Amino acid sequence: MINQNDYKEIVQDVVKYSRELVSDSELNKFQKHVENKLESFKPTLMVYGTYNAGKSTLLNALFGKEEMAKTGDAPETSTISAYIYNGYTIYDTPGINAPQEHEEVTTEHLKKCEIILFVISNDGSFEEEYIYKKISEIVKSNKPLLIVVNNKKGNDIDSKETIQEINKININLSKIGDQEGIKNIEEKVSLVIVDALTALEGKIENEQELIEESNIFQLEMSINKLLDNVGSNEVVHTLNIYINQYIDNIISKIDKQIDNPELQKTEEILTFLEKFKNKSEIELKNIIHKKMNIFESGIKERFLNDSSEEEIYQYLESFLDDELISQIKLKFEAISNELQLRVEQFSEDMKAINIGYDKIKIDNNENNALESSSFIEDTLKEALSNKELVTNITKEVLLKLREFKILFKGKWEKTLGKYAERFATAVNVLVGVYEIHQSVSSHNKEVERQRQYVLSAKNKSAEIADKLKDDLFSSIDSILDEIFNVLIQDFRKASFDLNKNYKDLIMIKDNLLELKI
Repeated sequence: MINQNDYKEIVQDVVKYSRELVSDSELNKFQKHVENKLESFKPTLMVYGTYNAGKSTLLNALFGKEEMAKTGDAPETSTISAYIYNGYTIYDTPGINAPQEHEEVTTEHLKKCEIILFVISNDGSFEEEYIYKKISEIVKSNKPLLIVVNNKKGNDIDSKETIQEINKININLSKIGDQEGIKNIEEKVSLVIVDALTALEGKIENEQELIEESNIFQLEMSINKLLDNVGSNEVVHTLNIYINQYIDNIISKIDKQIDNPELQKTEEILTFLEKFKNKSEIELKNIIHKKMNIFESGIKERFLNDSSEEEIYQYLESFLDDELISQIKLKFEAISNELQLRVEQFSEDMKAINIGYDKIKIDNNENNALESSSFIEDTLKEALSNKELVTNITKEVLLKLREFKILFKGKWEKTLGKYAERFATAVNVLVGVYEIHQSVSSHNKEVERQRQYVLSAKNKSAEIADKLKDDLFSSIDSILDEIFNVLIQDFRKASFDLNKNYKDLIMIKDNLLELKI
């Protein structure tokens, strides 16, 4: 994890490279947000959802004050409002179906917050697909999400109507999860139903019965649980995403300034490769990270059940083949296919551009009165040389992609072979501990040995899983570097050769890419 001084240096460099490309106010906003996040280093909450669902009433209920946030039938919240809740910052934001300029403010702020309270109401249409589309986007960003159903109908919490509404929400979540490829989306979000208006009235009038009836206590407990579970890693994760997205926005501005069509397309594919490499690394490591928890539990269980070395090895082999490597292979195949499609599309785009140049040449021959004919002829010569360059580069890249399809096979064999030695040592150590335990005759000593054996099994299982994860992570990095770095290098060379007039902008872009976290 990088420290605060590293972040400050990154921010300084980002500002230095982007000063001529964005306004001072935009740069100041970027700097201020990073500085504030580093200073507090606490997770922040954001109240999100449809307008008129009762977001502001909900905030007032949490604070027990009627004037904390404006309420009404119109989309009252047009800007971001910040409040302090139990020592944490909570933001009130415009609704997702608010006017476009308001929604843009909300979307921008969503990137900065760690915990999202997504408010919907049971008196409106909470089955609209766009609501669940927004929810799926939050889930994909790996932000802790709490869906708050504002019980405007005033139904009893345990009533048949309430249960039916919650079931509908879960069904809609399942549908959008299937559409967006999010497995078990229902398990990735929490849900609480609360009557915000009743809670507010109960707190203002100090009526305990109203407060309990509103279910506000359950909401407060759910929020506190999220705050307890979200640590510095999530804050760092959100900050990294914010910085990377800011850099991506600057890079997009650079791409738009490059007016040579071939160069622009080459820069676009370079940007895609950088982003796709980063996205692929995250997705592959997430697969490994999730599976390691299962693996660690499985190894520990077999140690405690006195499984033989052969049985433990069989579990390792089965887990790697069935649980892990098959998923990783599928992911690499998807990466390879996506790269193949994008490079082929790049080739088609280049052909289309050069067809346009050929048309210019024909038109020029038909109209000899053009004063700029010599300039057009010179441009055509350059375009034809560019076409040859790009065609050659594209052929080379496609050949390399075919090689990369089998690259990871040898890499995995090397990684797993290296890990087998570590695993054998770990198993032998624990089996030795068990044999000592078996030889003890005294009851008290046996109890103590049993306790030590359980601890050893737990610690050794964690150690085994951590070492395997490190080895697999290392292989992921190595394979992705071999696949992507060569492609990036080739397209970067093509970009540089295509038009040296944009070398300053391209240099800034390269420097910004190196700053991504």
